[in-house]
Amino acid sequence: MKLIFRYLKRHWGFALAAPLLMMIEVFMDLLLPTIMARIIDEGIAGGNMELVLSLGLRMILVTLIAALGGIGCGTTSSFAASSLGAELRMDLYSKIQRFSYRNLDRLETGNLITRLTSDVTQIENSSRMMLRIMVRAPLQIIGSLVMALLISPSLSLSLAVLIPLLLLSLGMIIKKAYPLYYQLQSRMDNVNTRLQENFLGKRLVKAFVREKFEEEKFAAANNDLVEVTIKAGKTVAFMHPVMQLILNGGIVSALWLGARYIDSGVLKIGQLLAFLNYLRQLLASLMMFSHMLMQFSRALASSKRVEEVLDEPPVIKDNGTPVQHSLNKGTLEFKNVSFSYDGENEESEVLTNISFTIKEGTTAAILGATGSGKTSLVNLVPRFYDITEGNIFIDDRNIKDYGLESLRKSIAVSPQKTTLFAGSIRQNILFHYPEDEQENLDQLMIKSAKTANIHDFISGLPERYETKINQRGVNLSGGQKQRISIARALAKKAAILILDDSTSAVDMTTERKIQEALQLDDATKIIISQRINSVINADTILVLEDGKLNGIGTHSELLESNEIYRDIYTSQTEHPEEQGLVKA
Repeated sequence: MKLIFRYLKRHWGFALAAPLLMMIEVFMDLLLPTIMARIIDEGIAGGNMELVLSLGLRMILVTLIAALGGIGCGTTSSFAASSLGAELRMDLYSKIQRFSYRNLDRLETGNLITRLTSDVTQIENSSRMMLRIMVRAPLQIIGSLVMALLISPSLSLSLAVLIPLLLLSLGMIIKKAYPLYYQLQSRMDNVNTRLQENFLGKRLVKAFVREKFEEEKFAAANNDLVEVTIKAGKTVAFMHPVMQLILNGGIVSALWLGARYIDSGVLKIGQLLAFLNYLRQLLASLMMFSHMLMQFSRALASSKRVEEVLDEPPVIKDNGTPVQHSLNKGTLEFKNVSFSYDGENEESEVLTNISFTIKEGTTAAILGATGSGKTSLVNLVPRFYDITEGNIFIDDRNIKDYGLESLRKSIAVSPQKTTLFAGSIRQNILFHYPEDEQENLDQLMIKSAKTANIHDFISGLPERYETKINQRGVNLSGGQKQRISIARALAKKAAILILDDSTSAVDMTTERKIQEALQLDDATKIIISQRINSVINADTILVLEDGKLNGIGTHSELLESNEIYRDIYTSQTEHPEEQGLVKA
């Protein structure tokens, strides 16, 4: 519960007002049975109608004050709890934004979505309940007990048996329910992960006719969730009947003893009714408290899961006092670089002892078979992952000496898997810039689109650059999405431009036009491809094989000296005119 209190402190005024207002409601509620007893025993029994009217009006006033206190408590507790939920959700989201790829690899997306939504909602609901019931239940329990004792100490002895029974049954139920609620949230993670995978890969599922298989996978995850939910439900289902049994048992015993006391003249009818009201308030408050504890056991599991994310340190962060300025030139140097995704095991290295230099303003191409480490290599430049051994320098400075923000602002990436956001084409191309600046960047936007050979297509749309893109760009073809992604990278005007197989979905003619336009750009360009025609005009070509640098040089140099490059060239140039491989 430390998490709840930490966030409630930010809204201490509302968090303090809610229990104070609830105290007013509780005190008023405690007065009502006593007033009613006087109306019956002194007013009605004595035939004093003036007293009945006077006390009746007092009851109405007390009820109104209680209602105002309850409304005030509900309003202030809702504000404090809703603010807590919004800020906790925002802090979680901000923390996830700072995570490195390795953090995100460990914490699955579906897992994070559940923690951002379901877990935060549990914590928010518990804080709201706490501000209302945490004060009400204990005060009403103590107050009802005191008032019952004042009416009849001997009649109150029955409570000595009832209260321990309630607390014992409640403790047993909560002890069994807590681990089930933790499992429930974990199973919800699995359901969200299955949903996300299926929605993102729905075209692939249909193409391979795997709908039935996906349904079975989801059914398994869903059944696991249902199984735990039923177990938790069965456990909690015992609580209400047990509480009702004890409550009704207490009322019956009080009625039996009270009738005997009335018959002997020790107790009056109004006092017995008041005692029964206090007994009802007492036991109802215990039931309310038990519900709150059940909710807290669920919130405790959610708090633990949320804190795991908040306490997760980003694997990659600024070192010491980093240099906070943009890169000027863009000369890139790798020195004996090795890399593995687990960061420790040499046997799992995907890159081994890589060394090369790319001069500023030149174009370097990386060629290799699938799985040779091309994308892994370029992911090291903006520090999406950190290297295991060796050093990477940009402009003669180790990239770890740059601030992450400065480093990444100076590197533009068009990734292998194109991602477009729901919004206009303008917003996607000018994604690097704040929205209030985008209206003044038409010239940059159009120039970038022309270089990416997408301007003519956009100009032919009814709303041109204001055309809305659906989520993940599903209303565009693969080639159109890739070219918008290239335009977005170019619009960033970075010192280093990385194109990771960014033209794989465009035709040869369009790709050649993009390459020709890119030659006019001053940035240091790194192009990943499996096509010879994409790399043939590069100033430097790196050939990767199984995570090792097999060759480096120009097209003509590698044709003479590198067997792998020569084999790739030969396999793709049986019909050069069809492959678009006539060198410019």
